[in-house]
Amino acid sequence: MKFSDITQRLRSVEHDNNIDVLRACAILSVALHHLSVYAGIPVPLFGPDGGGIGVQLFFLISGYLIIQSAERNTLGDYAKARFFRIFPVYWVALVGIVLVEMALVPGFRQLVANDYPHFLLNLLNLQQLSVRSSLFFDRVHVGWTLTVELFWYAIVLVLALVAHRVRWRHFWLLVLLLSTLLSIAWIKTANTGALDFLYLTQARNAGVEFSPVLQHALIKSNIVGYLYFFVLGTVIYRYEKVLTRIPSSVLWPVALLLILLWSQWQVLVGMAPQPLAAVGLACVFILFLKLPPIQDMLVRYIGKISYSLYLVHAKVMLVVYVQLQWSGVGAHLAVVAATLLLATGLYYTVEQPMIEYGKRFRSKNRSSVPNSATA
Repeated sequence: MKFSDITQRLRSVEHDNNIDVLRACAILSVALHHLSVYAGIPVPLFGPDGGGIGVQLFFLISGYLIIQSAERNTLGDYAKARFFRIFPVYWVALVGIVLVEMALVPGFRQLVANDYPHFLLNLLNLQQLSVRSSLFFDRVHVGWTLTVELFWYAIVLVLALVAHRVRWRHFWLLVLLLSTLLSIAWIKTANTGALDFLYLTQARNAGVEFSPVLQHALIKSNIVGYLYFFVLGTVIYRYEKVLTRIPSSVLWPVALLLILLWSQWQVLVGMAPQPLAAVGLACVFILFLKLPPIQDMLVRYIGKISYSLYLVHAKVMLVVYVQLQWSGVGAHLAVVAATLLLATGLYYTVEQPMIEYGKRFRSKNRSSVPNSATA
């Protein structure tokens, strides 16, 4: 058998575990939330909670996949893979939006000229570290999640190194326990306002009130608050053979109970994000891993272009529903058509070509663990 045939088979196996279907579910959940916010359409469950459901599912998927990249590539190859996967298409989307707004809105052009360092933080995907960057220059309107992801890419390398060194059988279960306790303590402390000092001065300098909304977006929703979601995704990967033996008759009721009552559990637990949400989404994740490959072409296509969709959908909705104030069936069709066209264009002209281009810079000999783990 030729090496190319083996590679093709490996790729087929990789893409037949319904990960693209899970990505499609995640982006559709986020899109339904933004549809409710910008168009004022009441969407049951996903209207108020679809953003949290979709983003947290994306974080589980990232935990499941990125540990595999961290362990199978050298440190340099891992960094190159992450860079070419995330940054080029993000830069095209962000800079494209900014250039259009600078041309149409003189006030925004002046804002960029005066506060360009905060715009640069957005280019580096570090916008969540700055009030001004988050409020004024996150033109894709979902940038905070990219900061969280970027920190996870760094953290997982350290964890992979430690796991390789200590070789404890249940190392990742220990990390899951510790990260969950850390995240709970962080959110509980944030609820008291004790962590507001991290951004209070920045908020005053930006001339805005440090509201509960900003507290949630910048403090509770950072990498510390969400760390155990990523680790849980890694645990699902590590214990996949065991977890997929759990009967679906157990997984479905737990998933429905914890997800359909999403808001009620947040109130009961007294924190958001909260661990019961992670458990519910993990049950959904495992259920999809247990299912035979779902071959629906549209669903898989949405999953394949989900990152490009994620980058453009909120801006399209904001322009159509808020700035142009269009409404009705025509507006909805315009949003769907524009979003799909932009995302498809980004995927085929930037995202996928840059992923393939980045492979040219990766070493031919792959290590089973990161360079840092073998140093």
